[in-house]
Amino acid sequence: MPTLQDVAQKAGVSTATVSKVLSNTPYVSETTRLKVMEAVNELGYTPNLAARGLSSGKTHIIAVVFPYMYEAFFTDPLVLLILQGIEGECTQRGYNILLSTPRLRANGPDEHYRQLLQSGYIEGLLAIDNVPMASVLQPARARGIPSVAIGYHAQSYFVRSDDFSGGQQLMNHVLGLGHRHIGIISVPEDQHFSIRQRVNGLRTAAAAAGLDYNTLPSANGDFSIASGASCAARLLEQHPSLTALICLNDRMAMGAIQQARASARPVPETLTVVGYDDIPTASTFAPPLTTIDQQGVELGREGVRMLFDVLDGGHPDPLHIPTYLVVRGSSAAPA
Repeated sequence: MPTLQDVAQKAGVSTATVSKVLSNTPYVSETTRLKVMEAVNELGYTPNLAARGLSSGKTHIIAVVFPYMYEAFFTDPLVLLILQGIEGECTQRGYNILLSTPRLRANGPDEHYRQLLQSGYIEGLLAIDNVPMASVLQPARARGIPSVAIGYHAQSYFVRSDDFSGGQQLMNHVLGLGHRHIGIISVPEDQHFSIRQRVNGLRTAAAAAGLDYNTLPSANGDFSIASGASCAARLLEQHPSLTALICLNDRMAMGAIQQARASARPVPETLTVVGYDDIPTASTFAPPLTTIDQQGVELGREGVRMLFDVLDGGHPDPLHIPTYLVVRGSSAAPA
């Protein structure tokens, strides 16, 4: 296996210069950088990240943590949008991503995740931290690992989507169309801080219109299309007078539309269905989905930018990402 010394000898530079080039240290001339990289490619040299981390304190690896709550996690388009924003920013800065999906228990994340935090491989950590049961950032903070949250657990540095406003906008849109017989498809509020905020927004908008949110028929799913369909089936059977369904993510809304179609309740002619997230397929679904754009790519991008600021010694302020109502063909005035 070629060594750092082999690269330095072939490029005609010192081993320190090779290390600077491989760690993207500034103030190395472009001519020198090209010579070193040419030698690296010719020799097939692969840096030992563990050794580099021990000697320099920099591994150029960021841990991206998504707590595993539902089996549909790896098929969630919102997760992919957030990762898209993270990956683009990390690539520009010469960093790699290490994806971790710890299982959460009442006493915190699982042991495999804790071993990762002890490994010394990661320079910093960015986590979706929205599960009330436990925070994935708490053990990272305890070890002094620079961390940023996308979510609501107590943390010095965080980025949050304005879920409260998103819920308000969604309810106001449905009410503005003239609907009063409204069903809610959600997930249990005690399992997700973001959902709790969205529901608070729905509740506030309903109260402003003279409706008691607690009297609206509701059913809980698990963010999946299948759960949206089963919740819609139950609500439409038990409450046939419903003219609108508010779903707190897009996949459940898509399932609700599929079920409405199977129940001879065409959308939006006899039933309005709205979602939340604005995943890529929302605009191409039939009918195109009215939803809330929570800017998933921007959440990931701004979260990792904040983390790099912290790694550089900064103290960035918390950031709230605005949400926007996107009106499409799945919502209309009641017949």
